[in-house]
Amino acid sequence: MPSSPTAPPLDYLQQLSSLPLLQGLSQPLLLHLQKHAVPLQGKKRKLLFWKDEPANFIALVMQGTVHHTLDEPDGKEVIIDRSHCGELVGESALLQTGLRNSNALLSADARLLLLHQPHFSLLQQDPAFMSRVQAQLCQRLQRLSNFVETVCLYRLEARLARHLLEEMALKGQAGPDGIWLPMQFNQSILAAMLNASRPRLNAQLKEWQRSGLIQPLRRALQIKDPERLRRIAQQGGALP
Repeated sequence: MPSSPTAPPLDYLQQLSSLPLLQGLSQPLLLHLQKHAVPLQGKKRKLLFWKDEPANFIALVMQGTVHHTLDEPDGKEVIIDRSHCGELVGESALLQTGLRNSNALLSADARLLLLHQPHFSLLQQDPAFMSRVQAQLCQRLQRLSNFVETVCLYRLEARLARHLLEEMALKGQAGPDGIWLPMQFNQSILAAMLNASRPRLNAQLKEWQRSGLIQPLRRALQIKDPERLRRIAQQGGALP
């Protein structure tokens, strides 16, 4: 379980108030978070928690990514969801006591604020905040439902297309030669997100590159034919 070092610096108050999850909420709630939240950095700690550990703290992502993972019986790691800047990790702990339902791993650039269970009550008493927590939990459940549908029903080509379309909707940048996705293209992480082996994923990417659909770059992925990608996602073929 993460330790409790010094409290976060004063400039966290401004950062907290700028997050959509916390915008417009009461000053006492923000001051409570500033006083009791514990900072954690991904470069110092990769694991946030394991599946089946007690859910006794929540984490607010200030930077980077938290990967929610499960381990298959053969030890293969599957990424089932991600939390980005401004999202809570382990938010269900505010609604009921229980155990973690997945592992949570931090990206190297992740910065989080942890709030432990003894300091939950003020947050739980704020109707506006709890309404946002419930909305985030519903969005997470929808993403998990989409993940299960994609992994269980679609071939790798369609799974990859569906994932890239989601990334395009979040951070795609239109250009004269298609859509640009600013991203560090880590095939191991992507394979874990698609529940695919890295060799199969690499072969699919190379096939798309040869056919002119995509062009991997150092810090971006160029989608040269977005319409073709949409057709693949829709008609890529369900698993038999």
